[in-house]
Amino acid sequence: MGVKKLINVVKKQDRSIREIYEKYLKHCISIGQAHGTIESKKQFFRYSLPKIVNVDDSITTFTKHKLEEHIISMRKAGYAGNYYQTFVIKSKAFLTYCFNHHYLKKFEVKIPTITQKKKDIYTEEELIKLLKKPNLKTCLVGEYKSWVTINFLLATGARSETLLNVLVKDVNFQEKSILFRHMKAHKQITVPLSPTLEYVLREYVELLDLEPDNLLFPKLDKKKMKYDTLHETINGFCKRRNVAMKGINTFRNTFATLFIKNGNNNIYLLQKLLGHADIRMTERYINLLPLEMKEDINKYNPLDVLSHKRLTLNKGGNR
Repeated sequence: MGVKKLINVVKKQDRSIREIYEKYLKHCISIGQAHGTIESKKQFFRYSLPKIVNVDDSITTFTKHKLEEHIISMRKAGYAGNYYQTFVIKSKAFLTYCFNHHYLKKFEVKIPTITQKKKDIYTEEELIKLLKKPNLKTCLVGEYKSWVTINFLLATGARSETLLNVLVKDVNFQEKSILFRHMKAHKQITVPLSPTLEYVLREYVELLDLEPDNLLFPKLDKKKMKYDTLHETINGFCKRRNVAMKGINTFRNTFATLFIKNGNNNIYLLQKLLGHADIRMTERYINLLPLEMKEDINKYNPLDVLSHKRLTLNKGGNR
């Protein structure tokens, strides 16, 4: 039975946070975490982690006290619960790696309990502004691409990273379907191609002279677009349409909300369209959508249903 020498543990704890985080990212890539997840962790290291510690200092400077003090400061500053909860989740993932590899002495990291807020959606008035087709004779290519992108997001409920990985050949005009190769759950799915989106994409592919193996929404040089670029271009488009940008994934929230509001209450179908691996995830998602259930509840309320039947029978008997 091997014995771990104390000197080896001490040497590990002398390593910098930067050095260990690089190893952590390589580990995350090796176990197959999604590209979007890896990019998010890179952003966390670049912008969030330096708010707690100097990343060039020893890993031993990342203490429980510093983490808790930063959470308190975020709460006092009025940050949303989702924001600082996500911060702790990402910190805990990195710290767990450090604990398991003996870079740092283990301490407890608790995820803050928060009240989940309803998800934002785009209103019908905002969508009408965003979906007004630009004048193809006068508009810039970027303006047209942003308009098509918003059509795609609203019609499919796709995540941003899914959208950025769609190829032209993934849109099957004959079968009226779209293949999503890149999903958060590492599982490819096929979703329906709506008639309106089909018309929009046929024209778009032809006008931009896209080849089957091209990305559907690339940069102008036809290389893959980064999330930050996508966010920036859609944000600019929204500003020009006098609509407040609420986020790329807000189109996903809007898709799910309108799916239900338009009369389709099939949660299992919605699960497949959203690409959720577990139906419980879809249930939690629906609970956070800004849905007004009063009319549906009254429509199916047992007392109201029975009262309606009783009144109908009485009317029939009085004839």
